[in-house]
Amino acid sequence: MKCCLLFLTFSTICFAADWTINLEYSLNDFSTSSPLGTIELRRNYDGNYTGSFKSSQEKDFGKKLLEAKDQTYSVRAKSSTQPGQEFLTTSKACLLLRSNLFHLFWVSTNGQQLQTITVFPDPVASQNQIEDPENPQAPSKTCQLPSNHVTSGAPSGTVTVSTRGVLPTPDTASFVQRIEQEKRAKQHGADADNRSFLAKYWMYILPVVLFAFLSNAVNPENQEGGGQQ
Repeated sequence: MKCCLLFLTFSTICFAADWTINLEYSLNDFSTSSPLGTIELRRNYDGNYTGSFKSSQEKDFGKKLLEAKDQTYSVRAKSSTQPGQEFLTTSKACLLLRSNLFHLFWVSTNGQQLQTITVFPDPVASQNQIEDPENPQAPSKTCQLPSNHVTSGAPSGTVTVSTRGVLPTPDTASFVQRIEQEKRAKQHGADADNRSFLAKYWMYILPVVLFAFLSNAVNPENQEGGGQQ
């Protein structure tokens, strides 16, 4: 029983979202709106975030889009870390119908602060435009849907998060302070530390080496650009 409780506690800690973005949609410029779902963001070891979309499971979502297929599809986002702020993105209801209710959310963050959010339909399915019979070279002005389009079921989607983790800076101040303390100790005749330089200062050198290594791994394009000049 204790093992089960420990496993449940560990699972809750590991899989709980660091912060969330609540979404609602409208087909009439938010005269009325309905819940769309929630984006959950979790922080990786490198400081960046990954996101997942949990739908509101609204069964008549596709039916509402079909009834307003020529209208603008608006999504409003509210971040749990920024109370009172709202973010708006729009698309076409017709494009979401063509993509079988699939959403691609592009989220831009700065730490735990939402910067922008953009919703796209399935880029492959939404490009299947149906021609206007009067002008075959131009797409139809009204929403024309393929025969295999889906109008039943809840919305689905994936999340792409654009963010940059901030690497910790080396503790150079402590390193300099340690050297100054040793100099003062030697001047006052204290016993000298005969260990090697690496043995005495490895805890300060190691973060510098790791910082340089991670910086090169995160920004390889800067090295390529410098080599070309």
